[in-house]
Amino acid sequence: MEQYRIDLHQIPELGFEEHQTQQYILNHIKDFDCKIELVKTGILCFFDNNKKKTEAFRCDMDALPIEEENDVFYKSKNKGVMHACGHDGHMAMMLGLADYLNQNYKKYNHNFLLIFQPSEEENCGARTILASDFINRYNVSCLFGFHLWPSLPFGNVYSRPGEIMAKSAEVNIKIKGKSCHVANYESGIDALKYGAYFLKDIYKMEESIDNKYFRLLKCGKMNAGTARNIIADSCELYITLRAYQLDIFNYMKNSLIDIAKEYEEKYSLKFDIEINEGYDAVINDAMLFDMVESHLKGKGYTDMLNVLSKPVLQAEDFGVYTSHIPSVFFFLGVGDTKPLHNSLFDFDTKVLDKGLDFYKMLLDLDINFNLK
Repeated sequence: MEQYRIDLHQIPELGFEEHQTQQYILNHIKDFDCKIELVKTGILCFFDNNKKKTEAFRCDMDALPIEEENDVFYKSKNKGVMHACGHDGHMAMMLGLADYLNQNYKKYNHNFLLIFQPSEEENCGARTILASDFINRYNVSCLFGFHLWPSLPFGNVYSRPGEIMAKSAEVNIKIKGKSCHVANYESGIDALKYGAYFLKDIYKMEESIDNKYFRLLKCGKMNAGTARNIIADSCELYITLRAYQLDIFNYMKNSLIDIAKEYEEKYSLKFDIEINEGYDAVINDAMLFDMVESHLKGKGYTDMLNVLSKPVLQAEDFGVYTSHIPSVFFFLGVGDTKPLHNSLFDFDTKVLDKGLDFYKMLLDLDINFNLK
């Protein structure tokens, strides 16, 4: 797996452009005892054991538009593109699992589907994979996935039942007022002033939500004005909105719009609101999580799965799957590294052995259930 990771790290590609990455994987599995299906730049690898049900595993393939700054022999060869989110590691683990299954899948009581998914970062490639109808065509009963995670102890696996990663949206708001000289401020409409008031009001709205609901509404950037003595005729706010429950997410989104309408009517402003909804929340199936936990304990691995006390506010398009099929998403700790999406992100490849061992422990999970 170390070699897989080294090779893949050097050929990072952006979403739906993973042609070299796809070919690398195909060259490795082309002679395996499995059915291979291409979905755009993604790959489905099906080990057919002539059983009724299938256990599936997913990894992501794409990289980020980041120029790598690591001084390592396996540094990215593609200028301006880098595996800064660990997807090279995810694929390496999946290839390790493919190696194992190719020799051992007939030992188990179900079939296996390995999903190499394109474009996790930008264009939500999970929807493309879902549109292939893989769940029904391969009779998939459950789905598992991993993400390497900085700051968690090296080699330890973490997850939790229910919410684990957030539904996200980017909200861009432009407030249009009326410019004038500050000495004649009564004849203008101060977009900066009302933008500040509006931001205070939406923060107050978010803070009024019961704290039992994990959520986030923050403005990371605000632009307004041209000069100190000119009333700003426009103000732009760039907001991040995240939540786990759809009703909480929609409440915050709709409240933004409602408060904006009140400002338009009261202060003669014009609001232009653009909401780019991103990924669905990653919601682990609680019953499947309990089954995994009991399965591991039954094997004597009482400390193999650690339970997170609360979800994280990062987003991941694995949530597209969790709303359609019983799924559990895991974090694999890589210790004290640079954060994800950083030009210096790197990790010790020995951690991949821990992830593969965990995957192997799930292969004989009893999936003769109906959680749908």
